[in-house]
Parts: sequence; structure tokens; C-alpha cells
Amino acid sequence: MVKRFVIIFFLLTSSVLAKSDCKYYAEADVINDKIINKKEQYICKEKDNFFVTFLTDEKYHQALTMSFLFILENL
Repeated sequence: MVKRFVIIFFLLTSSVLAKSDCKYYAEADVINDKIINKKEQYICKEKDNFFVTFLTDEKYHQALTMSFLFILENL
């Protein structure tokens, strides 16, 4: 039972398809053909998986509460 729960938990929390929208910015000062003060910046926006959304999003709070109470009642 615990093993099954751990496997399901891992599948819900792991990012199987890590599609991300990333942007890369770089700027540097060039003096006498030498790069000085180089700055790189990565900005990525990743979509949360369903498990994180289910736990944190306001629209799922009633379903989460009822699921928790159902599991607690049947233990």
C-alpha cells in the first residue's frame, strides 16, 4: 500500500515533459577588443504540475478538503 502511494506520488510530482519557455539575455562591455563586465540572464517560465496546482490553487481547495476527509474517514 505504501509502495503504491510512493509510486503515485512520484509520478504526480516529477516533471516528465519539461517544456519551458526560456529567454536568454547577455550584455557586456567591450574595451580594446576585450570583453569586460559580462552579464548573462536566463528567464524561464515553467508550468506547475497538477499535484502542485491541486494543493495550492484556490479553485481546488474544496476538492482537496473533501479528499482529505474521505481518506481520513476510511482509515
